Amino acid sequence: MKSYLNNKQQVRIVTSQKVLVTVIFLLVIIVAFLSVNRSSDHRPVISRYLNPALAVFDKRNLIVDFQELREKLQVYESRKDYTISIYFEYIPTGANIAVHKDEKIWPASLIKIPVAMAALKKVEEGKWKMGNELVILDQDKDSEYGEMYKLPTGSSMSIKKFLEESLINSDNTAHFVLLRNLEGEELEDVFVHLGMDDVIDGLKRDNKKDSDVDNRITAKRYSVFFRSLYNSTYFGHEYSDIFLDILSKAPKEYLSLGLPEDVPFIHKTGIRIDEKVMADSGIVYVPGRPYILTVMIAQNEEGVLNQEAIKKLFEEISREVYTYVSYAG
Repeated sequence: MKSYLNNKQQVRIVTSQKVLVTVIFLLVIIVAFLSVNRSSDHRPVISRYLNPALAVFDKRNLIVDFQELREKLQVYESRKDYTISIYFEYIPTGANIAVHKDEKIWPASLIKIPVAMAALKKVEEGKWKMGNELVILDQDKDSEYGEMYKLPTGSSMSIKKFLEESLINSDNTAHFVLLRNLEGEELEDVFVHLGMDDVIDGLKRDNKKDSDVDNRITAKRYSVFFRSLYNSTYFGHEYSDIFLDILSKAPKEYLSLGLPEDVPFIHKTGIRIDEKVMADSGIVYVPGRPYILTVMIAQNEEGVLNQEAIKKLFEEISREVYTYVSYAG
């Protein structure tokens, strides 16, 4: 009996030692992992006085010197044939460039963005559902852009469909259906949230299709819509992503012409023939170096809007910005 008890005690001792060794070994691995992790990604220890984003961004992407790009873009201020308003914002650092920064230009179909934002906000707040249907009335129909005006009066479609047609295909009829079903306060809320309440007076009039309403805006101020969507300040994360995902399906044109095919560009284009204006605004997702770019071009010369010449300007400006951002630093 005595020998049996001694053996049992020895087994317990050996087992305890093994457990202790295993625990120590695991602790060593955890400490080593944390040490390697800290040294391998070279992330700084962020104090309470520094930007928390420094722990996320690669320091090589924190570019602040855009003087060379600024000089290239400022050349467009001297054009006599076109008034070219440009706003560029480098998202990681907030560095920006504005050309004709005070020049207000008709946003054309870019105005569909805040209207769609107000509509989707109603979905987020539970007032509407994406599957709810709205009806097309005679007063909504507009043949200037899109195909929905061809549908019979009284046709109904889901809110999701109207949002997609308005944002992807820039359909005017879809836009006016959404606009008619919004309260003035709901649209106002978008502008007020973005600090743009001074531009909403025209949009709050009863006759929302009045061509005399002056909705002109600078490229810099328009860019705030995409900044809000990117940072998810107006919507929660889910609905910001839904909105941007819809826009991601828009045709590649205007500024897209100066970008590689594999670089995502979420944007909205606009054209207003009678005002001789073309515009494009959006977010270019260069890996680690995203930026916002808004370009609004008004033709000063008499005659028909020279769309092909203006598209070449969009392509040229977009390529210059992309090339600088991609290879700077």
